[in-house]
Amino acid sequence: MSVAIYVEGGGDSKQLRADCRKGFRTFFENAGLKGRMPKIYACGSRNKALDQFRTKLRTAGTDKDNVLLLVDSEASVKMSAAQAEPW
Repeated sequence: MSVAIYVEGGGDSKQLRADCRKGFRTFFENAGLKGRMPKIYACGSRNKALDQFRTKLRTAGTDKDNVLLLVDSEASVKMSAAQAEPW
């Protein structure tokens, strides 16, 4: 089983996305995950992260890899009865 994390961040250049992945890798290593690191995909914008996350969910293997989406919140989510669930 593998873990893939699609993250918002890294901008539009290869170098910025590489730097973003490196930062998350360091974070996860410091959190004690060295030796069982997730695969980190720096996607740029939140919409690109969501699109790539959805694609991975549709194409995940039969072993159902663990696929996570990590985006930052712009504001707190307030629900009304007429609103759809936030993505």
